Amino acid sequence: MILVIGATGPVGSQVVGQLVERGADVRALTRDPKGARFSSAVEVVGGDLGKPETLEDAFAGVDRVFMLMPTFGAPETRTYDGHVADAASRSGVSHLVRLSVIAAADDSADDPHTDYHRHGEQVVRDSGVGWTFLRPGQFMTNALSWAETIKEGYVREPYAHVKQTPIDPRDIAASAVAVLTSDGHEGKAYSLSGPDAISIEEQVAIIAEVTGRTIRTINVPPGVARAEWLNEGYPAGMVDGIMKHMADETGIHSQLFGTVAELTGRPAHTFAEWAEDNIEAFR
Repeated sequence: MILVIGATGPVGSQVVGQLVERGADVRALTRDPKGARFSSAVEVVGGDLGKPETLEDAFAGVDRVFMLMPTFGAPETRTYDGHVADAASRSGVSHLVRLSVIAAADDSADDPHTDYHRHGEQVVRDSGVGWTFLRPGQFMTNALSWAETIKEGYVREPYAHVKQTPIDPRDIAASAVAVLTSDGHEGKAYSLSGPDAISIEEQVAIIAEVTGRTIRTINVPPGVARAEWLNEGYPAGMVDGIMKHMADETGIHSQLFGTVAELTGRPAHTFAEWAEDNIEAFR
């Protein structure tokens, strides 16, 4: 039995679906079982990571766990990894596969978002349960946030000229499934990237090509973008961390890793392939 935590998001739902395709026994953890939409092959259980007493039934009989933890935010989320690790240890789980971030491998990254994931990794290491960390960088699905302005003919972002290596969530999920369904991955941390270094300007040009639209990119001054995000209510630590990562043109966010192909046996999807598959979002 494989338990998927964070089963309803763009990565977790793909992990569930791909595991089902492989014929695995899958259990999905959610705070709202009645609202979950999975195939009948998936066992859906309720539980709250903030309430460890609700997790016992979810972990019963589970051998491996995929951990997609809540995005860094409220201070109490730092306790969630510990709640999962404790439940896994008590239940006899053999392997925890935690989704982290690529910056966790960068000693110079000192922002709260990276620190949150480093803390989670250390808690899992200390649990005594076998572990693997998957560390992706920027998600291709970040481009979906441009959908509304693209319909008006533009995209506004800071650091739009900086080349990074965005990854399709399907490839993150496929990498997780490969680790969850095979042996030899314990004690390893895998950095994940897409197959190309590509800037936001180039991503927008690809979306323009596949949709047949004229779309211009507005490279917003970083100070203006920061002020706008703070005004929208995002925590300052999160904003500064994200902006530092967006500006990382020569560091780990711009590096290419062949890990997806090594784990799955096929190349990672290109941004053009992702855009074609998500074309309706931009029409």
